[in-house]
Amino acid sequence: MIPTVVSPLSPILPRRHFGVRAILSLATGLGAALASIALAMEFGFHEPIVRLTILHLVQLAAVGLYAVRQVHQLATSHERLQQIRRSAVDWLLVVVGVVLLSVAYESTHPPLLAAAAFYIVAAQLLAAIRYGVGTAGNRLVHSQRRLKPGRLMVLSFGGGILLGALLLALPRATTPDYWAAHSDKVGQHLLGALFTSTSATCVTGLVVHDTGGDYTRFGQAVILALIQLGGLGIMVFGSIFGLLMRRQLSLRESLALQDSATPLVVGELRRVVLFMAVVTVVCESLGAAVLYGMWSTEIATTSDRLFYSVFHSVSAFCNAGFALDSASLQPWRGMWQVYTGIMPLIVIGGLGFPVLYELYGWGRHRLTLAAARWGKPRDMRHPTPRYPFSLHTKLVGVATTALIIVPAVLLFLFESPGARSAPVNTVDLQSGYVVHDLVLTDLRVVDRAAAALFQSVTCRTAGFNTVPLDTDSVSPATHFLMSLLMFVGGAPASTAGGVKITAVAVLLLGVYSTLRGRRHVESCGRLIPDLLVRRAGVLIMVMGTVVSAVTLALLLTERDASLQEVWFEAVSACATVGLSTGLTSELTIPGRVIIISAMFAGRLGPLSLLIALAGNPSARRYQYPQEQVIIG
Repeated sequence: MIPTVVSPLSPILPRRHFGVRAILSLATGLGAALASIALAMEFGFHEPIVRLTILHLVQLAAVGLYAVRQVHQLATSHERLQQIRRSAVDWLLVVVGVVLLSVAYESTHPPLLAAAAFYIVAAQLLAAIRYGVGTAGNRLVHSQRRLKPGRLMVLSFGGGILLGALLLALPRATTPDYWAAHSDKVGQHLLGALFTSTSATCVTGLVVHDTGGDYTRFGQAVILALIQLGGLGIMVFGSIFGLLMRRQLSLRESLALQDSATPLVVGELRRVVLFMAVVTVVCESLGAAVLYGMWSTEIATTSDRLFYSVFHSVSAFCNAGFALDSASLQPWRGMWQVYTGIMPLIVIGGLGFPVLYELYGWGRHRLTLAAARWGKPRDMRHPTPRYPFSLHTKLVGVATTALIIVPAVLLFLFESPGARSAPVNTVDLQSGYVVHDLVLTDLRVVDRAAAALFQSVTCRTAGFNTVPLDTDSVSPATHFLMSLLMFVGGAPASTAGGVKITAVAVLLLGVYSTLRGRRHVESCGRLIPDLLVRRAGVLIMVMGTVVSAVTLALLLTERDASLQEVWFEAVSACATVGLSTGLTSELTIPGRVIIISAMFAGRLGPLSLLIALAGNPSARRYQYPQEQVIIG
């Protein structure tokens, strides 16, 4: 008996069409899987391991099945005009596919065959995206699976990490020299690919391989895509594609998105998701334009400079900390683009989309009032009303400003002249000469202040560094302060990690209210619920427990590392920051597995991960008598 399958990409049809539709859906899915394998064999290896003719036949067969499926959907649809409108892009690809199927093998012109191969790539990617979005938007499928938003988020990120690891494990993702040296170490190579994929998807920045030296442009492009997917969230990306295809968000998808991206009401999610896409494109494009001139002396070709600009712009906005130089941004620490391009992108990405959405509303409010008052006499102008910022935005703004200025001053003081007994010799990567002016202590006052400000910004979220951060280059006090900043992290619903600045702010307000003898926690004329204060305390406690457990595990596996190095590495991984004292590349295999787990848990949030893995909540219908306990 043929199973009943409802395609997520078309309206529900009468029962007599289920059998043919099920067969076509299964055949198209199988063809897509085989075509993906064929693409990997053709483009993932330095030399194809199967004849190109066979690979091209598999790819074109998948396109043919896809075209037949679209024709069948149109033939069995009761509203064919609307079906064509909804699937305009599909039909364009079908027409192109039919043309390619008819002439690709009648011509031996290489550009035509190359165009056919690239079309296959685009068609399969679009099909995969549309299948994923349609499945996510199908209420029946969701209700049958009964996936919680937290569990859906875990599965989404886990699937993205595994897919990225498979792509990075392909020989063509790494340089020929690297592949020649590691081709006989399959296990270590796969673990390194999984480590890099996890670090990119979780926007951490810790690397066991040199991103710019060990990976080819294909591998770097995969890392860039993983950073973008992880920064905004895989579910958010699915919702963005769904909205662009004029699909409505289902209630369950809205709740999942609300749980992971924004505290706004469900009705506003459609505008917020589109706002996310626009802000991301605008910020990253402006950042790339600013950074383009920074590489003029080191990089010759225009395409390489453009790729460097886009890569670092996306990495900065997503707070990933990945750089195409093994020394991060140290060779460009004196360039103004670092402070006017990289640093603003880090701050904007760490504010969170709810805050940016309110700032956008404030800007529109001011422009509307200015337009209304334009041309009126002064005596007829009404006072400008204040824009009603939420308590969340106020706390994020005050906490972000304080956590940028105060740590910058402390870092400047901790690394003042005389803090180190002798300058540290460092090899300049550009000239090859041994210098000692890269250490924060030995910089000039202006350069030291700029470096302290940059590290204050990047420590909480991004993971870039303009000065060495090993134990011989900065003091233990600086490492401890950086660890605190990494632990705090950025704002909720942002690309940053950590316990989030609002959790720390709410807990400090609770401590202040307790010391003042107040029964409730208040801020800015608003009452903060007691449940929210308890959640903030639990989140910080769980995060502290995870960091302590990771530190203890690394002390058992990395016996040659000091406690200072291990603690810094553990906090950086759990908070998804990416700063390191140099221990990452020297990790043992168990140590790499521990850091992979720490990055994954830190990106999803330890509390969210525990809730997702836990069972259904059970409310008790009774209450025990109260009894006092001595606590101090």
